[in-house]
Formats: sequence, structure tokens, C-alpha cells
Amino acid sequence: MTTAHAGPIPVTIPAPDRFKPVANPLYGAGPGGVVERTEVADASALSYYRWFPDDGTPVNLPASRPSDDSNPINGRDHVSVTSGDTVAIYISPSKVLVKDMESGPTTTYTLPAGHFYRGVFGSTVLTATKDANGKRNVLHVLRMADGQLIDTLVTGLNGWVAEDGMTLGGDDRSVAIWYAHPDGTRGVGLLDLATAEVTPVLPGATGANAEVVFSDTHIAWYSPEGGNTTARVLPRATPQAAATEIELGSDDEGTPHLGLVGDWLLTTREFKQDTDDLRGREGAPLTARPIGGGEPETLLEHARWRMAQVPGGGVAVTGGTSSRDWAVHRVHIGDDRAPALRKVRAVAPKQADLTNLSLTAGQLVTAENDATYLPALYQRDIGAIPSVGERSLLARPDAQATGYTEQRVYQNRRPVGTGDGRTVVATLDANGDQVLVVLAPDGTRTVVPAVDPETGEKMPTGPDHNSFVRSASGRYVVFGGSGSGTDDRQYVVDLDAFGGPKVIRVHRGLGGLAVWGTKLWMPGVTEGTLQAVDLKTGEVAETEPFTFNGCAPKEMQAVGHWVYWDCDPRGITDSGHGVYNTQTRRTSYTPRGVLGDGYVLAYQRERLRLLLTPIGGNPYVVESFASRYQGPLVETDRFGGTLAYSKEDDAQITVVDSGVATAPVAEIEARVEQSVNLASPADPRWDADWQLSKPATGTQVMIRDKTGRTVLTAPADEHAAAVAFSWDGRTDNGLYANEGTYTWELTAAPADGSGALLKTTGTIELTNAQPTNKKTR
Repeated sequence: MTTAHAGPIPVTIPAPDRFKPVANPLYGAGPGGVVERTEVADASALSYYRWFPDDGTPVNLPASRPSDDSNPINGRDHVSVTSGDTVAIYISPSKVLVKDMESGPTTTYTLPAGHFYRGVFGSTVLTATKDANGKRNVLHVLRMADGQLIDTLVTGLNGWVAEDGMTLGGDDRSVAIWYAHPDGTRGVGLLDLATAEVTPVLPGATGANAEVVFSDTHIAWYSPEGGNTTARVLPRATPQAAATEIELGSDDEGTPHLGLVGDWLLTTREFKQDTDDLRGREGAPLTARPIGGGEPETLLEHARWRMAQVPGGGVAVTGGTSSRDWAVHRVHIGDDRAPALRKVRAVAPKQADLTNLSLTAGQLVTAENDATYLPALYQRDIGAIPSVGERSLLARPDAQATGYTEQRVYQNRRPVGTGDGRTVVATLDANGDQVLVVLAPDGTRTVVPAVDPETGEKMPTGPDHNSFVRSASGRYVVFGGSGSGTDDRQYVVDLDAFGGPKVIRVHRGLGGLAVWGTKLWMPGVTEGTLQAVDLKTGEVAETEPFTFNGCAPKEMQAVGHWVYWDCDPRGITDSGHGVYNTQTRRTSYTPRGVLGDGYVLAYQRERLRLLLTPIGGNPYVVESFASRYQGPLVETDRFGGTLAYSKEDDAQITVVDSGVATAPVAEIEARVEQSVNLASPADPRWDADWQLSKPATGTQVMIRDKTGRTVLTAPADEHAAAVAFSWDGRTDNGLYANEGTYTWELTAAPADGSGALLKTTGTIELTNAQPTNKKTR
């Protein structure tokens, strides 16, 4: 029976922002608005074109497959801004709508038979017809007068124009044409729309991949063909004058694109990214170069490469310092005659792609594919009583990483906390070999290869050999295959082994493994049993048979005195799983899910709900979902009483207390030195580390001499659910203690307030104390 449950109030961890700004290319701009497209919700495509006024609501435009407005492709619809706030919409194959977005009227052009669309400039439609050789080289200027379509043949070329990409750019006065004479010479000419005549202005200039932009006072041309890095700028009033050449620099950062404002040439860059290159980019800077000479100025740290020249003056561009600061801007000339920016409207960032999460001892670690330039891990200390906490970067590849596996070391990988502040991830190294990456809270990284210590054999790689962290508790970690195949291998790692982390044993074949404290749980030798191996002493204990039909569990989880076992993790059957109580030696049925301290958390896809089942108690619904998710992220804190989950395609995380009382705080593993030589040059301190079952607070260590007198009371260091203490032999009064045997006692209160105070004690032998017994500074 499922019960109603009024549990604690959840804490919402906000979704992080995606590193790469929202794609919001501008295809044209007028004084009062822009034509743009923007990313759809799932980032798989761009939206339909729309007119977005600077101070109003966007209006969708009817073209569905528009091409580049400077070089329209035959057979596709096309949208551009012509003059003022007039938008031209070409609807293939023969209709052109010219719409005034400010006042509303629309003029419809129907292209004459045999005319091919080449663009709209002002109120003029440019078309091409075929010549005697069947080439689309004959240009026409179409105008509407008193409701009649006027067709004027373009003259002045004394030859023919290039068929492909002939229109390089234009405004309501002129159009740049890529022309070619029968003698083979080529160049760029200006079509005067008033006279329908073409005049060569840049002989020899190519039109291949070229763009030409116009302002009231200048014309600028650039093409990257042949490795060219120089733009040419002409005065609009005397375009036959010698061009001013402006060096744009290396194209290593992408192909330059041009804009004009006042006496300045603006540039952005279009970067061509290799298919295998995973790095996210924010965009190259928007740079202004004085046409008359001088140092360039950076207007925006990052910008989309596509700028929109505003007929009559100015440029519209999308950019900012980061995705959080992304906006549509207008560039104009300020009072100092230098380019200035005016922010029109913000472009809200998209949320990052959250692929995995880990909640351990109040520390939330998330794997995010695109919150920074490459997939990375982030951490938050949300505490035993959950709060939002502060988000910080835990690990990411180097910005210069170019190797396929180097860039993807954390992509779609599952981080797992160890309970002592460390995080582990199973992944591939730069050579493609299976490894375990161990991350300290400060991001310090240690790599443990998946290698059998006895044979030196590596874990196989490839699609049939995926590696994951299966279990982690303090110094011990299990990673490798799932235990569902006969060729699976699972590696047990001691993170605090002498000489550094290393594999200490390998399990081959069927059967899941789980670790808690020093106990490694696995299927027993006898059918239907479980086996516990003490990783410190080597002692082996086996349970009585209890699994369904004597099956061997392929998945296991361990928390406290609970061991979750499942012989069919794929869930084909509804039996063969449960939770074993190591204290009562009994097993209980629960739904398949994730084990917590005294409960199991399960996402039930068919019932659209997240269900929490206290072991031996009545289940209750944590949240009912409106949609059927394939696989939301669901996690329990094995070292605490909270749980966390994130709905599919949503990077927002919900953290809530389970409502199930946690077990009392307990020591589950310890490394305590039995003696200390204060004269040792290598290690003159007594060190002790305790791994607890959950975080503690107010931890302190008391040291007493053989008479029972307390010589030192000091706080211990707390890291997640671990406690550390170091003593240099000095007492509370600053004097060194005398040689002899001392008793230490650790006391710790549960951070979540559940259960009694922990007390644990032992002895230490102190030798070579300072003979002078003086205070030290």
C-alpha cells in the first residue's frame, strides 16, 4: 500500500547555464528591428525566421527554408531586410512579398516566366534570365509602378556575369556584382539600381566566398580565397578611387566577416570546427578598425559571426562577455566619432546538459557536458541538512586538449563520491585505456589504470566493455564491468594503499560487487548466498542461502547494515531482488532502485512517479511526474538522509530529506597510528583518520595520560563523512608531553541530528619527547 506523505520541503538546485551562447543569427536589420532565427528548445535546429522589433514582440515570417541573404540559393525561400523596416520574403519559385513591418502594407511581386530570383534591394527585385547558351547571366531590375511590374535590362557589363554567387551584397542604392568578361578577366562591379547600369570598381577581385557591405559613405569587400587576409574599402561617393587596404590578420581564428559604421570597419569571425572537436566556443571578438589607419578596438569580447548592416547607417550584432551576458546590440557612432554599443535586448542562456549526478555525505557532484568549453564536473557542498550551496568547478580537461578521448574524459561519465571528500570517475585515458580518475576536493587528479596486479592484463576496451564506478566507500572503490557477463571484470582499488592508489584485487565473470567500510560484498560460493570479504584482514564470511531460487546477484549496493541485491537488473522479471539486513540476517522485498540508509528509491516509469520505500515500511510517492521519462537521474546519499533527482532534459536538481531516520553515526574504517617517535625526521606526528557512516559535527579528540589526566583537547578536521587528526606531541599548555602511553578518545555528533554521539577510543605510545619540555613558538 502506498501512503500519503507530507515530507520535508525540497531544495531546488538551479540549472546551470550552457557555456556556448544561444545561436541567434541576424539576417537583416532596419532602424527599428532585425530579422533573426534562434535556437529551438532542443538545440537541434534554428527556428523559423522572424521580425523582432527593438521595442516590441517578434513576428514570425512565412519563409521556412531561407538561405544566406547575400547569396540566395535557387529553389529556396529567402528573407532579407531591404530599406528602413521593410522585409522582403521570397517564396519559391516566383513570388516576392515586400512587407513594411512598421506600417503593415505588403506589395506582392510575381516574377515573369523564365526569371530567377537574385535578391530584393530597396523596392527593387533583381532577377536573372538565361542567355543564348542557357546560362543565367542576364540581369533584370524589376520595379512596381502604379500596380504594374516594370522590367529593366541591366547594362554596362559588355559581356556576361558569373552564374553562381553573382550577387555579393547590396542596399537600396547599389548591388555588388561578380562579373566576368569573355576574355576571362573578372572583378567586382556596382549595379546602380536607379540606372540599371554596372560599373567595374574592383578589377581582378574575386567573388568566390566574397561579401560586400555598404554604408552611406563606404563600400567594403573581402574574400578568403587564396589565403587572402586583406579587406578593401572604397569611398561610396567615388568608388573608382583607389581602395584602402586593411589587414585583418591571420585566419587561424576563423573567416572574417565585415560591417561598416562611420569611418570604421567592423569584423567578426566564422570558425569552422572539425567534427571530432568537442570544444564549445563563445565566438570571436567584434573588432573595429579605423579605415584611415590606427589601432583596432574590441567592442565585444565575443560575437556571432553574422552581422546585419542597417540601411542608412549602423550595424546590428549579437554578442557579449559570456552566455549569461548575451544580447542583441546596435553599433553606432558616438559623440567622440568612435563606435559605440547600445544593448537592445538580452538573449537568455540555455541550461546546460546535465548527464549524471552524485550525492555523497552532503556533497553534490554533477557531470555537465556543456557548462564549460568541454565536459566537466562541478561540486556543491549542500550539507547534511540540504541547502543550495556554492557551485564550483571540480575537474575539466585542459583548454588546449585536442585528442578525442582527452576532450571526452568526463563526457557522460558518472561521478561517485567516496564519503571522505574524494570523487571517482571511471573513464578512458588519452591512449583509450580504461582507468579510474580520483579527484580530491581541490581538483588534484590521480589516475589508476584498470590493470590486473597479478597478470598485468589491462581491462578490454570497446563498446562491449563499458566501465563504471560500481561502489565506493572511503578508501575502497569498485569499478569496471557490470558483472552481468562472463568476460566482465571488476577492479577493487585501495585509494590509500602504500605508494598511492592501486588495484588490489580483480573479480572476473558474473556477479556484482559492493563495498561498505572494509567489507566487500559479492555472490557467495554456495548458491543463494552472499559473501563478505574484509579488505584489511582478508577474513571471509558467508550468509545463509536466501536469494530467489539460489540466483547469483548481478548488481549489489551496500549502505550501513543493508545490502541490496538483484539477480536481474534489467527488470525482465519482477522477482529475484531485495535488501538483506546483515544484523537480523533477513531479506526484505523492495522495488528495484537505488539503496539509501534504510530505504530504496525507485523511478516507476509506467506509473510516472518517484517512489520511496522504507525497508519494512510503507512506500510513499516523492513526486508524481507529468511526463513519462526514459531515465531521470535519481540518487540517494549513502552517507546521509537526503536524496536528489533531476527530470529528463532538465538540469534543475531537487534535493529533499528522505524522511527515514538515518542510523547512528558509526566508525566504518580507521587508520590510527599506534605510536609516534617525536624525534623522527620523516614523520614526528601522530596521525589518525576515521571514516564515518555519515557526516559529523563538533568532532574533537581528547588525549589523557596514564593517570587519566587530560593533556590535550582539540578539534578534528571534518571532510564529508571523514575525520582526521594530527598531534605533534604538545599539550594544551604548549609543552611537549612526556614519554609513555596515552589514551585518545574521538567524540563526534551526527551532523543531521539523528542518533547518539559517537565515541571511540584507543592508545598511543609516545617516544623521544623533547627533553627540555619547553614551550615552542
